[in-house]
Amino acid sequence: MRWYDPVPPRPALDRVLACSWRARPTGRHRLVPDACIDVLWLSTGDVWLCGPETSAWTFELSFGVEATGVRFRPGVAPRLWGLDASALSNRRVHWRDVVGDSAERDLIAAITAARPRGADARIEVLENAVAARVMVAGEDGIDDIAEAVLERLAADPHARVSGLAAHCGLTERQLLRRCHVAFGYGVSTLARIIRFHRFWSTFALSTERTSLAGLAAEAGYTDQAHLVRDCRAITGLAPRQFLAEAYPTFPDMSDPYKTNGAFATTLMS
Repeated sequence: MRWYDPVPPRPALDRVLACSWRARPTGRHRLVPDACIDVLWLSTGDVWLCGPETSAWTFELSFGVEATGVRFRPGVAPRLWGLDASALSNRRVHWRDVVGDSAERDLIAAITAARPRGADARIEVLENAVAARVMVAGEDGIDDIAEAVLERLAADPHARVSGLAAHCGLTERQLLRRCHVAFGYGVSTLARIIRFHRFWSTFALSTERTSLAGLAAEAGYTDQAHLVRDCRAITGLAPRQFLAEAYPTFPDMSDPYKTNGAFATTLMS
């Protein structure tokens, strides 16, 4: 197993989860924002919720620590648990702060019981918890406004707030509030993240070496300088340096802007 392995969620959760995953990290790793929220279990006994990020961050775990998690599609976790994603932006919080001490203890106990059967069994426990919450929330936990915004921005990362608001039947102020609650930030930041993942996936899935200018054009940047500015803002690195250091998960499922996501066809077309 590589240090990180994303796997498709069970079919009943494919509109809720971008992926499930298992990992045994060694060394320091850089995580790039994708507008998703993760819930993860560590073999130290901790369960964390990782909120939506606006820029990359690095982490390093102690030797031998394992991790198992589920990654929610953008806008879904706040709907399921009644959260305001903007309060979680760039934060990692204990799962008990979201669901309460008792619910966290029950989840940890179930994962501990499943642990001897391996990572797949731990993933099953986490997915069971998500499925149970979906049953409580109803309607698959999907925020129709969030879905509409994501779909429109995937098709046109330069879409204006006024046009998005009209498309959703909201005022601009209402739309921005809904975006902050669902994604943790506004339309411009979300569009920047979607566009960056289009660039990353275009590079990773390309069979030929393409210039940065060509990648920028394919991803929807106005020019190469625009790509460089966004890449530095999101990752802290120049594009070529980021691509050389980034951990490739292609063609495996990892996030909703790479493969197998609802917007993959739009992004790859």
